[in-house]
Amino acid sequence: MNKGRLEAFTDAVIAIAATIMVLELRPPKSVSLRGLAADWPIMVAYVFSFTMIYVVWYSHHNLFNKAKIISTRTYLFNGLWLFSLTLVPASTAWVGQHADKTLPEVVYLGVLLLWSLAFQLMDESVIQDNPGISRDVSNNVAARLWLYGGYLGGILVALVWPIGALLIVGGISFGLTGQLLRTKPTPVNK
Repeated sequence: MNKGRLEAFTDAVIAIAATIMVLELRPPKSVSLRGLAADWPIMVAYVFSFTMIYVVWYSHHNLFNKAKIISTRTYLFNGLWLFSLTLVPASTAWVGQHADKTLPEVVYLGVLLLWSLAFQLMDESVIQDNPGISRDVSNNVAARLWLYGGYLGGILVALVWPIGALLIVGGISFGLTGQLLRTKPTPVNK
């Protein structure tokens, strides 16, 4: 598999997913702070999801920048990761419209969990195919347990306090941003 083609396709899918999410944002129904505040769940869900997409896009770039070999297995895991990513805009819109309901929160967190697990599979595949490349700060047991535990904990919280689950997603998205800030930059391959 040509690495450049896979990266270009991945970038295109990520751009489309982010565009679809922003299209869900609507102007407030009234010209007042109350009208703006009424739509806060939609904006909050968008910010959290966009943050995660952006951070993981960087992680994907960093991972593939270090890779010399892209196996068929990695190609398939990248496809699974992209498939689960394409579910993020719909689940984000649903949770934004119904932040106080359990089912949209559980589905949203389930999609994010699936997306994270698919990235982990892809990440491990790239590392397996390219012995000697360094793991990113986000690819260690403690970081992954924190991430998966946060999503599973959020699902449990959604059963009793749905908006609390959305706040947990916010904590996760800002935690991922913090991990990104601690990542050593990888030189760009030309």
